[in-house]
Amino acid sequence: MLNLTELGVEVFIKKAKNITPFWDNYDLVIWKKDINGFTNVKGMFKENTWGTAERISVDSNGIWKLPTKHVKHFK
Repeated sequence: MLNLTELGVEVFIKKAKNITPFWDNYDLVIWKKDINGFTNVKGMFKENTWGTAERISVDSNGIWKLPTKHVKHFK
């Protein structure tokens, strides 16, 4: 688990590879192109194609807890 502040999330959004992270109010949404997103519970239509999205909410301390599976996209 990688704990990020608001500035860390901004850096993650700018430097992420192979995924499309973006803000939705105070939630970080990580979207990845996936043709099976059409039938997936986490499916989302974005950029004229289907994908899956994972929503990460801020905790009471102002920290977003990024799962380690997304750290490899952070370069």
